[in-house]
Amino acid sequence: MHKYKSTLSIMCKRSVLLISALLCWQSVTAQIHQAGQTTIELSAGLVDGFKLPGKDNFGVFCGLSYSRYKTLNAYWKGTVHLNQKFYAYDRSLVPVSQWLLEGTYFTRVMGLINRSWVINVGGGVAGGYESINQDRGEVQGASLMNRSEWVFGPTLAIECEYILTGRTILVVRAQEYYLFRSNIIPTRFNVGVGIKFILDTDSEYK
Repeated sequence: MHKYKSTLSIMCKRSVLLISALLCWQSVTAQIHQAGQTTIELSAGLVDGFKLPGKDNFGVFCGLSYSRYKTLNAYWKGTVHLNQKFYAYDRSLVPVSQWLLEGTYFTRVMGLINRSWVINVGGGVAGGYESINQDRGEVQGASLMNRSEWVFGPTLAIECEYILTGRTILVVRAQEYYLFRSNIIPTRFNVGVGIKFILDTDSEYK
């Protein structure tokens, strides 16, 4: 009888702990994606598919973003973004850098916050400076026909978010740019990952 009571007591304690953990998790996830909430995000990845470093068309990107949630399902994002590509010329690699500022509006299309994942789609505009060979007009003594230019154009993106903690979100993103006035190619396709940190702000959940 004593053994039965001891076992029952242990089961009750474990049940209380489990329920408490679930309630805490529900409270944490309820604070994600609230109107007025702001975040900062660091991201990086590949440009125009996978290529080995040191090879023709190898490209990477990195970005720093600031977001503000308008509603539970929508937010604005402003980003400082760098697309870095390398093109083979004879036995040299010519760097092409696109320094961009972009503004994008995202809305949720799938997922549940209390299930820890969300898919958002967004569209916006990007513009900045495309630097070819660091603005040098020659490569190995030969003149380059392509010149550095200011570029601008639309961008479309899809993001998959996975909630790691109450303040941290893992983001997987695919994004397409079409940049007018580019002297190389107008399209740029990015695939990468990011980490989004929720900031302490006066959002409506407080």
